[in-house]
Amino acid sequence: MVKTVGQFTIDTETCEITGPAAYMEEQGNARLKAILAGEDVVFNMGATRSPDVFTAVLVSLQTDYAGWKGTRQLLAGLR
Repeated sequence: MVKTVGQFTIDTETCEITGPAAYMEEQGNARLKAILAGEDVVFNMGATRSPDVFTAVLVSLQTDYAGWKGTRQLLAGLR
């Protein structure tokens, strides 16, 4: 089964996650690594309220991505 939240998808059978390439390279892969290691406190708290771990991972990535993208848009607008 494939789940999607915003710009991110996960295949629940293979655990393959896809999202915007630039974000994943710059920040997303490191965030995912921290989540999987149990080191992301915000994710750990949010996961307790999520319907399942797959959704929790996608919501965490989408939320972080929104901040990442917003920062880039703001900086581009200031130039």
